[in-house]
Amino acid sequence: MPDAPWFERAFGPEYLLLYAHRSAEEGAAQVQNLLHAGLLERSSPVLDLGCGAGRHLHAMRAAGLGAWGLDLSMALLARGSLVGAAVRGDMRRLPWRSGAFACVTSLFTSFGYFEDAENLAVLREVRRVLRPGGALLLDHINPGPTLAKLVPQSRETLGEAVVTSRRRHDALGRRVVKDVELTRNGSVQRWQESVRLYEPEELDRLLQSAGLEVERRCADFAGSVFDPQESPRQLVKARARGLARG
Repeated sequence: MPDAPWFERAFGPEYLLLYAHRSAEEGAAQVQNLLHAGLLERSSPVLDLGCGAGRHLHAMRAAGLGAWGLDLSMALLARGSLVGAAVRGDMRRLPWRSGAFACVTSLFTSFGYFEDAENLAVLREVRRVLRPGGALLLDHINPGPTLAKLVPQSRETLGEAVVTSRRRHDALGRRVVKDVELTRNGSVQRWQESVRLYEPEELDRLLQSAGLEVERRCADFAGSVFDPQESPRQLVKARARGLARG
């Protein structure tokens, strides 16, 4: 029997341990920055795609937005106490009617998990559930600066756990891959994270193919000016064209 895809195995309880520094307080500050910069509009409803344990979703709701979430990981949804606020589902097949949302967010590299055809399918689903004129906020890696500073290996102690991470660039697949090994109480767990890298121009073309027109590209949640050579992140705001179908 073939192994499950990496994204079905990587987002368990251990993920929360590894990224414990990504706190609710950080999520709340980021949402406030998005609102202040005009990247996130005060239009509801909002769908947080790949919401995880809900640190951004809770912050959006606290800011008065009618926000909902979707994630594949039951472990993350359960940890976030998201009953009634989020559903378990696959971002390639969204369980909402066409034109249901004024805005869709995809934050903290929640995009690029699949091969190109399926990544495009995700964006087409986003376009389908957006109202005409609705906005997508897509927070993704900027390949050049990220690869230039890629740390091949790191080791850290998190409570009783020792985590070793090995990072590499898969040039053929145009992906950045991280192999994680977590040792705790004599037990070893291993998993992988693998994300498709998109140069800004390539991402623009993919968005356009899905019916989404790039309106703005920033370096961070505060709306800082994007520098293709220096900014490690690209935060893209794209607007839905035409009529939603499906």
